Amino acid sequence: MKVFADKYLYALDQLIPEDFELETYNPDIGFPKDINRFDALLIRTVTKLNKETLSEAGNLKFVGSATAGFDHVDVDYLNSLGIDFARSEGCNANAVGEYVLTALYRWGQLRNEKIEDLKVGVVGCGNTGGSLIGYLQKLGIEYVAYDPPKADREKNFKSADLNELLACDILSFHTPLTQNGTNATYHICSKHWLDHSFKLIINASRGGVVDEKALLEAKRLGLVRDFVLDVWENEPVFSDEVANQAFLATPHIAGYSKEAKWKASEIVVRKMVEFFGEEYSPPRQNEQPERSGLAEPGDLSFEDFLWKNHKIDFYDQKLRKLIGLSDGKKAQKFADLRSNTPTRFEFKTVIDQYSNSDILPEELKVFR
Repeated sequence: MKVFADKYLYALDQLIPEDFELETYNPDIGFPKDINRFDALLIRTVTKLNKETLSEAGNLKFVGSATAGFDHVDVDYLNSLGIDFARSEGCNANAVGEYVLTALYRWGQLRNEKIEDLKVGVVGCGNTGGSLIGYLQKLGIEYVAYDPPKADREKNFKSADLNELLACDILSFHTPLTQNGTNATYHICSKHWLDHSFKLIINASRGGVVDEKALLEAKRLGLVRDFVLDVWENEPVFSDEVANQAFLATPHIAGYSKEAKWKASEIVVRKMVEFFGEEYSPPRQNEQPERSGLAEPGDLSFEDFLWKNHKIDFYDQKLRKLIGLSDGKKAQKFADLRSNTPTRFEFKTVIDQYSNSDILPEELKVFR
């Protein structure tokens, strides 16, 4: 089988079986040509697949996106061409949960707010929202779970009502971006929601879920104290004004960790291999962090351990340097940040380097 894949997909050379012929493309130079001479295509969110970009199926039988989201793919159109589509659901759930937790505690530290005294509204309770909820539960932080579509699908899940959600101090968004239907998420966080006043808004889901124009106005009026954005309307050409006003601003990397990227590639490769009727036994991920590059947990508060062992600060600084660039340069450098920056290890991997758990702050045990 001939496989065409985004060159930035993590560890493909280790994960794809030897009897599959792999060729890679560089998404930085535009949409690849003649992809329909391959049997399978593996992509990321930067590659859009629709009627305009893929005119015919040719030999193509399988498309896999090594991502949790799929709004970059017209799945109905692929199906109409007889092309099977798969994605890596849940691959980045823990990484996103850790990103939001790190941002939350950093904000509390710098704003002199005790997170345990506040209520967090989680909008979208699938894989990433569920991961965050798990950490909030372990840390004793009060939360409200809001996901009406999930409540419709699952009898055992009960969503909070909208009034309960809008009474929270903080909102964190974990929904797909959908434009139509009764539960459409485009601009779900609008002026109507923001008028209820919040200490902090966090969006690590998709750009467009939060109405950035309404968000800026709410901040100007003092209705929203701060906001953290990892995703942007018109991404990768983000708004300079919005980025300038953000407490933290990062280039769509909340789900980026070595573990998440490995899972993303492994899941989609497994689905591809099994689609073509073969069994799959992936190798184990064995990369470990160097102790010398880690912040010692015994010497740090919980907040500082999260901050120093994450890369939010690095990404925030790098993104702010793109403010004021032309749209073309900004888009390219935004993509470079996502593709070319070494990813971090998740917190469990970090603390597993320390055999003596007695030196760990008690809160860090939530990652074990």
